[in-house]
Amino acid sequence: MDVYLLIITILFALALIDLTVGVSNDAVNFLNSAIGSRVATRRTILIVASFGVIVGAVFSSGIMEVARKGIFNPEMFTFADVMIVLVAVMIADVFLLDMFNTFGLPTSTTVSIVFELLGAATAVAVIHSTMTPGSASFIEYINGERALLIISGIGLSVVIAFIAGTIIQFFTRLLFTFEDSTRTAGVRVVWSAIALAMITDFLFIKGLKGASFIPAGVLEYVYDNTLTITAVLFVGWLVVATAIQRFGKNPLVFVVLAGTFALAMAFASNDLVNFIGVPLAGLSAWRDWSTSGAEANQYLMASLREPVRGDNLYLLGAGIVMAITLWVSSKARSVTQTQVTLSRQDEGSERFKPGPVSRGLVRMFLKSGESVRALTPASWRIEIARRFEREDMAVQMHDAPAFDLVRASVNLAVASILIAIATSMKLPLSTTYVSFMVAMGTSLADRAWGRDSAAYRVAGVMSVLTGWFVTAAAAFTLAALVATALKFLGLGALIALVIMLAVILFYTHRYHKVRSLREEHARVKDSTQFSHQVHLLQDQMSDVLTECSHCVQLAIDGLLAGDRRQLDHAWRRSGDLKQSMERKELVFVRVLKRVKPEVDDHLLGHLEILACQQDLYQTVETIVENARNHVLNAHEHLTDDIKDILRRFNEVQAEIVRIQVNCWKTRQPDDSLAGLQNKLDTLLTQATRDVVGDLYGNVRPVKFTTLLLTMLTELADFDRELERSRNLWNSYISQDIAGG
Repeated sequence: MDVYLLIITILFALALIDLTVGVSNDAVNFLNSAIGSRVATRRTILIVASFGVIVGAVFSSGIMEVARKGIFNPEMFTFADVMIVLVAVMIADVFLLDMFNTFGLPTSTTVSIVFELLGAATAVAVIHSTMTPGSASFIEYINGERALLIISGIGLSVVIAFIAGTIIQFFTRLLFTFEDSTRTAGVRVVWSAIALAMITDFLFIKGLKGASFIPAGVLEYVYDNTLTITAVLFVGWLVVATAIQRFGKNPLVFVVLAGTFALAMAFASNDLVNFIGVPLAGLSAWRDWSTSGAEANQYLMASLREPVRGDNLYLLGAGIVMAITLWVSSKARSVTQTQVTLSRQDEGSERFKPGPVSRGLVRMFLKSGESVRALTPASWRIEIARRFEREDMAVQMHDAPAFDLVRASVNLAVASILIAIATSMKLPLSTTYVSFMVAMGTSLADRAWGRDSAAYRVAGVMSVLTGWFVTAAAAFTLAALVATALKFLGLGALIALVIMLAVILFYTHRYHKVRSLREEHARVKDSTQFSHQVHLLQDQMSDVLTECSHCVQLAIDGLLAGDRRQLDHAWRRSGDLKQSMERKELVFVRVLKRVKPEVDDHLLGHLEILACQQDLYQTVETIVENARNHVLNAHEHLTDDIKDILRRFNEVQAEIVRIQVNCWKTRQPDDSLAGLQNKLDTLLTQATRDVVGDLYGNVRPVKFTTLLLTMLTELADFDRELERSRNLWNSYISQDIAGG
């Protein structure tokens, strides 16, 4: 079999995988607004998006050229070198996009493909110019000016998208307020007509541009008469929006669904080249070389300067694959959830943790806001505050949307306008960056980033932005390394890399599945019924006790054996327990805020149970950290007496927890707990005496003794929390049972 035909087969296999990982990441661009606003059922949203993806894929045939960005000069590369560049790009692209999907972070498929082309082409060019006497400098192989233009264009689009989203959402909210009343019916109709006109205009400019079956005269007419067409569209949509309003329906629903279709179509028509443009270019290059009769390492690929037009069957097949991925990919849901969480209106658990930079930015904006506030007339401040007043969505409804239809429509309309303008001016940008930054700008303008959440949201945005720069650097480096390996090691390296990639994909899929199941299990069901939350809180006690006991067992066993892996496992489990507890606490407090129960002994008893759970996991966290530090710092081994006491402590605490868990689950008492608790107290007292005795006798160093005493103190705290849990059962749950 021709080795290059094998390479073409591998390219198309990688393209199939790239389609799935690519749409999993880019789905956030067009699904975020519809899913976040709950404009319709997820099934309806996916049907609309799938249709847009398939239509956009068919319309993309005019841009299927891999060299369309002019990243490298193909006429200076031989066929053999071009195939190395293309394979390196596909391997790197699949790996990088899958990594971002696994951790639920949106990134740009355009940036990744551009920098992979740049990295692979640079590596091959450097090798060729270095090892071939008299050859041109590697700089001449690369179109650096175009690469810089792309980088600057993307950076500028990030800033413009954020500012535009913030400003337009601010004035839109001033018009609409947060009230869904008849007073804003007229505004709703006019805004819907404007948004639909912009979205339709976006479809014309972005969609027709890539379609090979649209005559050039039609495209020229559209571009020359954009303002007239937009005005006509506005009048037409104004009539439609008025009719929808008259029938008692909200025209904003139609706006959001139309915008979802438009952005899905734009994604497929623009970004499909990132996934199948490379293999199509490889196929075209192979056909050109195979008919030339020249040697693969001699034949120059000037033919790649010509556009590579996709066959409609290939494009339709690619569109169907992407549409199916939208329905079945759990990673697509993870990436979408990240952006929805960062832009949601209500309070809740935050995924990202703030750092010094995010906190500093928040403080700076707060000070700037105070300065602007001081310069604003008091009457203006009062009126603006009134327009932004909203009733707590958590109080109004169970499981509320992340944001309303007004913000969703602004997200889609502004993103469509910016992308259409940039496309008409032939400016480079990333649909991911524009969509994400518009969403972040609108959430800021809508005051979704309050004092309680601003530092967390800014940290999240910075994490995503940093990820974009990491994408560029990682794409360039990884593609360059893969191309270098292929250049020197040949087919063996290709087979090894493909096998390695398959193994990585298998493990990331399994890791993501386990992680998703763990997060789903840890998520507390939000209910408007206080009684339901009470039962959940009581049931959680047994779960918290069990997990705390396991962490303590792992920590003590790891300490006794000096096993770092076991201690690392305990550390990870305690971290998961902490995150789970934080989510549960937030849900419970939000339910208290929603139902506003009477503050009596009954409620205080529930809060005492919650406080006990908090103290339990905080104590366990310190126990695990101390045990782990003891082993990581390579301190002296424990004496046999201390080891024996800790082993017995582990056995007794495990038995106490087992009995307590049974009590909490079955609501049945057990008289053996008091004796076991006394046994635990005796063991800890004996261990403390032994450690202090060793200190007096200068048997052990001071640092070692300090760490061990701290460990024993925390174990004593854990013992007291277990006793506290038992007392809570006796004084609270048993009374509930007695009272019926």
